[in-house]
Order: sequence, then C-alpha cells, then structure tokens
Amino acid sequence: MTSNLQPQPRGDASVREFGRDFLAFSIQHGIHCVPIDDFESDSDYAVRRALKRVEELNRQADFYDIISRLLEGRLFLPTDLTPEFVLDCGSGSGIEWAEEVMEKSELGPGSSSSEDDDFACQVVAVDIFHTEGSSPGVVKKRWNLNGPFRYDQEELARDKYDLVNSRFLADSINANRWGSYVQDLHDRLRAGGWLQMLEAQFHIQSHSGRPLEYLSRWWTIYSQALERHNKDPRVGTELSRYMANAGLVNIVMEPKRLPVGEWHQDPRLREIGRDMKPIAVQTLRSLGLWHCRRAGMQEVDFEDLIAGCEREISDASLRLYIPL
Repeated sequence: MTSNLQPQPRGDASVREFGRDFLAFSIQHGIHCVPIDDFESDSDYAVRRALKRVEELNRQADFYDIISRLLEGRLFLPTDLTPEFVLDCGSGSGIEWAEEVMEKSELGPGSSSSEDDDFACQVVAVDIFHTEGSSPGVVKKRWNLNGPFRYDQEELARDKYDLVNSRFLADSINANRWGSYVQDLHDRLRAGGWLQMLEAQFHIQSHSGRPLEYLSRWWTIYSQALERHNKDPRVGTELSRYMANAGLVNIVMEPKRLPVGEWHQDPRLREIGRDMKPIAVQTLRSLGLWHCRRAGMQEVDFEDLIAGCEREISDASLRLYIPL
C-alpha cells in the first residue's frame, strides 16, 4: 500500500548551485527550481546575493504586470463575482495577484485600520516559498500542492471558497497529480464558486514560419528536464479536460498569445510585446539555469544559449509569442 503523503516545506533553507541560491526543498523534490538569492551577512557576497534577489523579484513582478495587462486588468473572469473567501494557489513569492485582489476589494466599517477584518474578502496565498513581510488581509500558507488537501483542514478545508485561482504550476505539480489537484480545487469551492486556472507553455513560437534555433533548443532541454521530474510542460492544453472530469460546469477555455517583441499591429499588444522582451530573456534564464546545468551544460554554453535566445527575441520579424 502506497502513501499519498507528500513532503512539505518547513523552512527557507537554501543551497548554492551554479553561482545562485535555490530553495533546498525545490531542488530536493524537483519543484519550481528557480533562484531565490536571499540576504546574508554584511559582505560583498551578501550584496551580490541581495541584488540577485531583487532582480528575481522584479522579474516576477514585471511578468505579473504583463499578464495583468494582457488580460486587461481582469483579476477574475465573472464580472458579477464578489468573493468573500479566495484561495490563490501558486501565489508566487511576491503574492502580486493576492495583494491586488485585496487592494481592489471594498473596505468595510472602520477602514482606517489595517486589520484583516476591515477587508471585504480574505485571501489565502499558497506557495512553497514566500518573501518576508505581511500583507493585510492575505494569509500566507506554505504548502506543496502535490500533497492532497485533505491533510489540511484549516486553510484548505472543503466548501470554503468563493474563488480559487491557480496559475503557472506546470513545473511544480506532478504529472500524475493534476487530476486529483483539480478535484481538490473543485472541492474547496462553495456552491456557485468559481475556479480559474492559467498556465503558460514557455515554448516561444513564431508567426513567421522560420526556424528558431536557440529558443527551440532551450525548450527541448527544459521540457525534457521537466518530464524527467514527472512534470507535464504542456499541461495548459489539458486544463478543461481536468475541470470537466472534476465535475465543474460552465467551463470556458480562453487561449491567449502573449506577444514577445514589437511586431503586433494592435498598439496595446505591441506595447506589451515590447515590454515583454527583457522579461522573456530573464525568465528563460531563471527557469533554465538549474535544468540546463544539471543536464551537463557548461556555464559558457548556457550563456551562449541565452545570448542566442536574446538575439532571436530581439528580431521583430520573427513575430514571437508565448501560448497561454
């Protein structure tokens, strides 16, 4: 008989590999292996770590801003939804979506106070790693989402939430967990609740029909590495099936193409594509560093790969985009 228990993160211990710091739990279990460079003692090394940490946080915040602009500022699709309890799975270390939900929620009586009860809703933000500090109205929960929710009867209790948000977990959720994960999300909803899920496939593609030497090579290495860790890098295309199997109804699939580069005829999307260029390069570096180097790639070869990706990203004639 096998156990459904999954290891859960207990602290922020880090390991240093390839000149960067990673969450030890991530490396040990193959979950979202991106740098988390953090602060240390007062030294030149600590300053460099702090700068790298700020760089990574800025990348995450900038990418969140891009996605928000692509979705035209919609935090959730139903326009008539006024959620009281919200669950945010894969909140990111900066909990940007959760904080924006709180900022846009109406304040109740006594709104001059910063107590959680003054907000019209409460958000539980779930991830394996959070930055320090608190956000009024947001409860930060450290949890490996591969673990069945029945093992937590507080924040992950059944029939509790009006809105559940899940995004960018392809490198975190085990391939054989997705069905039960979506079922767990369904079971957290109150009657009439809403589940929304967003995944990106970081296989940057081209409208031009021309081959992408470096971007295709990056994707091949990255996607194969995820598959070796029992992840599904293309899971976004399967979300509607998982939702239907979980018993959800009124399912709407809304594919998006996130432009990369200044090529789109629509001025709004052209501006988004322009701003996405440096973020795309930073994202390929962060997502790919550990996986490429662990696959045997030397530092100079990894830097050459990223430089080649950057050249292709800078070529507007390729008309690049990321499928969402």
